[in-house]
Amino acid sequence: MFNRVVRLGSLFMVLLSVAAIGMGAWWTFIGAISQGDGLFLMSGWCVSALVFLYRAMDPVYLDPISIIKSR
Repeated sequence: MFNRVVRLGSLFMVLLSVAAIGMGAWWTFIGAISQGDGLFLMSGWCVSALVFLYRAMDPVYLDPISIIKSR
């Protein structure tokens, strides 16, 4: 059950990150924010998306019992 919650939460964060990258690109395109700010915003959300994508693909890594079993 815990793994499902982690997987769904991580998947939601990946989708949110992708939407935020698109929103940052749009804001940069229309001139609402400067190019440097847009690049900083999009790179931060891209790193967040990659981290949570890894967690969505392998939620067993967060399971404390698997850490104990590996020793």
